[in-house]
Amino acid sequence: MTIGTSTTLPELPLTCLNTAEFKSTKEAFKGKNTVIDFWTTKCVRCPAALDKLDSMATQPEYQNVEFTSIVLDECDGARNIIEQDDEPRWQNINHFYMDKEFKETAKEALGFNQVPFYVVLNEKGEIVQKGSKKNIDFDEVPGIVRPEPEDKENVAPRSNEAKVEEVVQQMHVFTLEADDW
Repeated sequence: MTIGTSTTLPELPLTCLNTAEFKSTKEAFKGKNTVIDFWTTKCVRCPAALDKLDSMATQPEYQNVEFTSIVLDECDGARNIIEQDDEPRWQNINHFYMDKEFKETAKEALGFNQVPFYVVLNEKGEIVQKGSKKNIDFDEVPGIVRPEPEDKENVAPRSNEAKVEEVVQQMHVFTLEADDW
């Protein structure tokens, strides 16, 4: 869901699950194009959603986008899920915990009542999309790198000789294949 008028993320405290450092939402996402996934440890769809975000975070087109998860219920439960294997899950995502006390404030301010719930921020910290997976256009995330379109005006036209050579090569390959019969 694209937001018509720009709104910002409410100022709420977070704890980084990697460093145990306390940050505010404004501080954590300042100056970054960010996709935030709000989730809970009891949500059965949330691990698959985080798998998808982790995979997206490795794609070249998302090199200028930060992917973040904010768990809303159990800090230790989230750590157990993230660190349950030999290698931590979702290594390409920044993980934060939001105290249950502030969860209700976030839900009210952002208008959600189920997870996973996504919020997409531009570099200014403005919310440009929010909602469930079906409401988010991941191809329209700010900061996405798109391949440069080929500039047809600057491409040198092929000479007739080059075109003839290509046709001769194709005929030669066809002749070789026909001889195999």
